[in-house]
Amino acid sequence: MQIKICGIRTIEAAEAAVKYEANYIGFIFVKGSKREIPPEKCLEITNSIKNEFPSSKVKFVGLFGDQDLSEIKEILDKTNLDMVQLCGEKDFDISIPSIRQIRIKESDSSDQILDYVQKALLVHNYVVLDSYHEKKLGGTGNKFDWNKAKNVIGLTNVLVSGGLDTENIESLIKNFSPYGIDTSSGVETNGTKDLEKIKEFIKLAKN
Repeated sequence: MQIKICGIRTIEAAEAAVKYEANYIGFIFVKGSKREIPPEKCLEITNSIKNEFPSSKVKFVGLFGDQDLSEIKEILDKTNLDMVQLCGEKDFDISIPSIRQIRIKESDSSDQILDYVQKALLVHNYVVLDSYHEKKLGGTGNKFDWNKAKNVIGLTNVLVSGGLDTENIESLIKNFSPYGIDTSSGVETNGTKDLEKIKEFIKLAKN
Protein backbone atom coordinates (compact mmCIF):
# COMPACT_ATOMS: atom_id res chain seq x y z
CA MET A 1 0.00 0.00 0.00
CA GLN A 2 1.47 3.31 -1.14
CA ILE A 3 0.53 6.21 1.16
CA LYS A 4 0.77 9.92 0.39
CA ILE A 5 0.19 12.63 2.99
CA CYS A 6 -0.42 15.90 1.21
CA GLY A 7 -0.54 19.58 2.09
CA ILE A 8 2.39 19.41 4.52
CA ARG A 9 3.46 22.81 5.88
CA THR A 10 5.44 22.05 9.06
CA ILE A 11 8.46 19.99 10.02
CA GLU A 12 6.41 18.28 12.75
CA ALA A 13 3.77 17.04 10.30
CA ALA A 14 6.44 15.85 7.87
CA GLU A 15 8.24 14.01 10.67
CA ALA A 16 5.01 12.27 11.69
CA ALA A 17 4.37 11.15 8.10
CA VAL A 18 7.89 9.75 7.78
CA LYS A 19 7.95 8.20 11.26
CA TYR A 20 4.81 6.19 10.53
CA GLU A 21 6.13 5.25 7.07
CA ALA A 22 4.21 7.25 4.51
CA ASN A 23 5.75 6.81 1.05
CA TYR A 24 5.14 10.32 -0.26
CA ILE A 25 4.89 13.79 1.27
CA GLY A 26 3.08 16.42 -0.78
CA PHE A 27 3.78 20.16 -0.80
CA ILE A 28 1.25 22.45 -2.43
CA PHE A 29 2.38 25.31 -4.69
CA VAL A 30 -1.10 26.10 -6.04
CA LYS A 31 -1.73 29.85 -5.86
CA GLY A 32 -4.41 30.75 -3.34
CA SER A 33 -4.60 27.32 -1.73
CA LYS A 34 -4.91 27.46 2.05
CA ARG A 35 -2.16 24.85 2.14
CA GLU A 36 0.20 26.71 -0.21
CA ILE A 37 3.80 26.65 0.97
CA PRO A 38 6.68 28.96 -0.04
CA PRO A 39 9.57 27.16 -1.78
CA GLU A 40 11.95 28.25 0.99
CA LYS A 41 9.83 26.62 3.68
CA CYS A 42 9.50 23.46 1.61
CA LEU A 43 13.28 23.27 1.28
CA GLU A 44 13.67 23.76 5.03
CA ILE A 45 11.31 20.84 5.70
CA THR A 46 12.85 18.46 3.15
CA ASN A 47 16.38 19.21 4.38
CA SER A 48 15.27 18.59 7.96
CA ILE A 49 13.71 15.24 7.03
CA LYS A 50 16.81 14.15 5.11
CA ASN A 51 18.96 14.99 8.15
CA GLU A 52 16.61 13.43 10.71
CA PHE A 53 15.76 10.29 8.70
CA PRO A 54 18.79 9.66 6.45
CA SER A 55 17.71 6.11 5.58
CA SER A 56 14.11 7.04 4.71
CA LYS A 57 12.99 6.43 1.13
CA VAL A 58 10.10 8.91 1.34
CA LYS A 59 9.54 10.91 -1.86
CA PHE A 60 8.84 14.65 -1.82
CA VAL A 61 6.10 15.69 -4.25
CA GLY A 62 5.31 19.23 -5.42
CA LEU A 63 1.68 19.92 -6.42
CA PHE A 64 0.93 22.45 -9.14
CA GLY A 65 -2.37 23.63 -10.55
CA ASP A 66 -2.62 25.05 -14.08
CA GLN A 67 0.74 26.79 -13.73
CA ASP A 68 3.10 27.35 -16.64
CA LEU A 69 6.01 24.99 -17.08
CA SER A 70 8.44 27.87 -16.53
CA GLU A 71 6.97 28.55 -13.08
CA ILE A 72 7.10 24.87 -12.18
CA LYS A 73 10.77 24.68 -13.20
CA GLU A 74 11.54 27.82 -11.20
CA ILE A 75 10.12 26.24 -8.04
CA LEU A 76 11.91 22.96 -8.74
CA ASP A 77 15.18 24.92 -8.88
CA LYS A 78 14.50 26.30 -5.39
CA THR A 79 13.42 23.05 -3.73
CA ASN A 80 14.50 19.48 -3.15
CA LEU A 81 11.55 17.71 -4.77
CA ASP A 82 11.62 14.18 -6.17
CA MET A 83 8.34 14.36 -8.09
CA VAL A 84 5.72 16.69 -9.51
CA GLN A 85 1.93 16.31 -9.36
CA LEU A 86 -0.04 18.16 -12.03
CA CYS A 87 -3.60 19.23 -11.16
CA GLY A 88 -6.14 21.03 -13.32
CA GLU A 89 -6.28 21.28 -17.10
CA LYS A 90 -2.67 21.99 -18.10
CA ASP A 91 -0.53 18.95 -18.75
CA PHE A 92 3.18 18.55 -19.50
CA ASP A 93 5.62 15.77 -20.16
CA ILE A 94 8.05 16.82 -17.45
CA SER A 95 11.64 15.71 -16.89
CA ILE A 96 11.23 14.31 -13.36
CA PRO A 97 8.82 11.57 -12.18
CA SER A 98 5.25 12.83 -12.29
CA ILE A 99 1.74 12.18 -11.02
CA ARG A 100 -1.31 13.23 -13.03
CA GLN A 101 -4.46 14.17 -11.14
CA ILE A 102 -7.74 12.99 -12.68
CA ARG A 103 -10.86 14.56 -11.20
CA ILE A 104 -13.89 12.29 -11.33
CA LYS A 105 -17.17 13.95 -12.34
CA GLU A 106 -20.60 12.55 -11.53
CA SER A 107 -21.22 12.26 -15.28
CA ASP A 108 -18.08 10.17 -15.93
CA SER A 109 -18.67 6.52 -16.77
CA SER A 110 -16.42 3.64 -15.73
CA ASP A 111 -15.16 3.35 -19.33
CA GLN A 112 -14.34 7.05 -19.48
CA ILE A 113 -12.38 6.86 -16.22
CA LEU A 114 -10.42 3.87 -17.51
CA ASP A 115 -9.63 5.80 -20.71
CA TYR A 116 -8.44 8.85 -18.74
CA VAL A 117 -6.17 6.69 -16.59
CA GLN A 118 -4.67 4.72 -19.48
CA LYS A 119 -3.88 7.88 -21.45
CA ALA A 120 -2.37 9.62 -18.42
CA LEU A 121 -0.11 6.67 -17.64
CA LEU A 122 1.36 6.87 -21.15
CA VAL A 123 2.88 10.23 -20.11
CA HIS A 124 3.12 10.12 -16.32
CA ASN A 125 4.46 7.64 -13.77
CA TYR A 126 1.39 7.73 -11.55
CA VAL A 127 -2.24 8.82 -11.53
CA VAL A 128 -4.22 10.13 -8.57
CA LEU A 129 -8.02 9.95 -8.73
CA ASP A 130 -9.75 12.88 -7.03
CA SER A 131 -13.20 14.41 -6.64
CA TYR A 132 -14.27 17.03 -9.16
CA HIS A 133 -15.15 20.50 -7.88
CA GLU A 134 -15.91 23.38 -10.22
CA LYS A 135 -13.93 25.94 -8.22
CA LYS A 136 -11.27 23.81 -6.49
CA LEU A 137 -8.45 21.75 -7.96
CA GLY A 138 -8.34 19.44 -4.95
CA GLY A 139 -8.45 19.27 -1.18
CA THR A 140 -12.25 19.36 -1.22
CA GLY A 141 -12.68 16.78 1.53
CA ASN A 142 -15.30 15.07 -0.66
CA LYS A 143 -15.12 11.50 -1.93
CA PHE A 144 -16.15 10.42 -5.41
CA ASP A 145 -18.14 7.30 -6.29
CA TRP A 146 -15.57 4.54 -5.84
CA ASN A 147 -17.78 2.04 -7.63
CA LYS A 148 -17.40 3.97 -10.87
CA ALA A 149 -13.64 3.59 -10.65
CA LYS A 150 -13.52 0.01 -9.38
CA ASN A 151 -11.86 -1.12 -12.64
CA VAL A 152 -8.89 1.21 -12.10
CA ILE A 153 -8.52 1.67 -8.31
CA GLY A 154 -6.54 -1.54 -7.98
CA LEU A 155 -4.24 -0.87 -10.93
CA THR A 156 -0.53 -0.41 -10.33
CA ASN A 157 0.50 3.26 -10.02
CA VAL A 158 -3.07 4.52 -9.40
CA LEU A 159 -3.69 6.37 -6.14
CA VAL A 160 -7.08 7.30 -4.68
CA SER A 161 -7.73 10.65 -3.00
CA GLY A 162 -10.77 12.79 -2.23
CA GLY A 163 -12.15 12.87 1.28
CA LEU A 164 -10.17 9.92 2.64
CA ASP A 165 -9.95 9.86 6.44
CA THR A 166 -9.78 7.50 9.40
CA GLU A 167 -13.54 6.88 9.13
CA ASN A 168 -13.65 5.55 5.56
CA ILE A 169 -10.17 4.30 4.69
CA GLU A 170 -10.85 0.75 5.91
CA SER A 171 -13.94 0.52 3.72
CA LEU A 172 -11.97 1.60 0.64
CA ILE A 173 -9.23 -0.93 1.31
CA LYS A 174 -11.60 -3.79 2.14
CA ASN A 175 -13.85 -3.32 -0.88
CA PHE A 176 -11.50 -2.00 -3.59
CA SER A 177 -7.89 -2.97 -2.67
CA PRO A 178 -6.26 0.27 -3.91
CA TYR A 179 -2.64 0.37 -5.01
CA GLY A 180 -2.20 3.68 -3.20
CA ILE A 181 -4.04 6.35 -1.22
CA ASP A 182 -3.63 10.09 -0.75
CA THR A 183 -5.07 12.35 1.95
CA SER A 184 -4.79 15.95 3.11
CA SER A 185 -7.88 17.33 4.87
CA GLY A 186 -8.59 13.85 6.24
CA VAL A 187 -5.66 14.15 8.66
CA GLU A 188 -6.41 17.70 9.77
CA THR A 189 -8.21 19.28 12.72
CA ASN A 190 -9.51 22.81 12.15
CA GLY A 191 -7.43 23.12 8.98
CA THR A 192 -4.14 22.09 10.59
CA LYS A 193 -2.34 18.77 10.22
CA ASP A 194 -3.10 16.61 13.27
CA LEU A 195 -0.17 14.37 14.19
CA GLU A 196 -2.42 11.77 15.86
CA LYS A 197 -4.68 11.61 12.80
CA ILE A 198 -1.63 11.12 10.56
CA LYS A 199 -0.52 8.25 12.80
CA GLU A 200 -3.99 6.67 12.90
CA PHE A 201 -4.62 7.03 9.16
CA ILE A 202 -1.36 5.36 8.20
CA LYS A 203 -1.85 2.65 10.82
CA LEU A 204 -5.31 1.81 9.45
CA ALA A 205 -4.03 1.82 5.87
CA LYS A 206 -1.21 -0.58 6.67
CA ASN A 207 -3.34 -3.09 8.62
